[in-house]
Formats: sequence, structure tokens, C-alpha cells
Amino acid sequence: MLTLAWANNHVFITNNLEGREDLNIHCKSKDDDLGPHVLHINQYFKITFQPNFFFGTLFFCSFQWGNGPLLHFDVYDQNTDYYKCDADCKWYVHKDGPCRNGLQDNSSYVHKCYPWKH
Repeated sequence: MLTLAWANNHVFITNNLEGREDLNIHCKSKDDDLGPHVLHINQYFKITFQPNFFFGTLFFCSFQWGNGPLLHFDVYDQNTDYYKCDADCKWYVHKDGPCRNGLQDNSSYVHKCYPWKH
């Protein structure tokens, strides 16, 4: 019998907000609601999952701090992140948007920030 197993992937979301504010996050996938969490400065939230063999795994989160608006971002989209993150996607949340160190085509890492989705 042949069994195909994927290794676990991880998404780390770290509060790096300027002003040292608490970060409220709520992450979900199509199948799982991971619930609300409060991250103090430099704390992280970890999502562990096995990606879909046929691709399509997606985790998305809402973010809010202070009295600011509710912001959204896809923290893992298997169709685009599978080859960029390796097994770990590490996001660093700033007020201007989330940033990560991603794998480039030449196997080096680059620090890139992304805008919030509204």
C-alpha cells in the first residue's frame, strides 16, 4: 500500500506593531475557525496544518489594534506560498501591512511587505 503524507506546515504571525500596541487577530480556513487571539508586542500565534495534496489550502486572518479598522490578509495561500515559504511562513505585522522573509527563485531570502486587503 502506498501512502502519501505531507509534512506539517507552520504559519507564525508576530506582533511587531509600532507603538507597542496589542494586536487582535482571528484566523480561519475553509474548514477551521481558530478563534480570536490577542498578541502582545513580539508575541506570536502559530498555525500548524497539513497542506492539501491537490493544493488549495488557504488561511486568512483579520487584524485590529486600538480603535482602528478591521483589516484582512491571507497568511497562507498554498497556490502562491507553497514554494515561497518552504515549511514555515513567518509574518511580522506592522501598521502598514504584514511582512515576511520569502524564498526567491535562487534560494535566497528577501524581506517583503504587503498591503492590507480592505
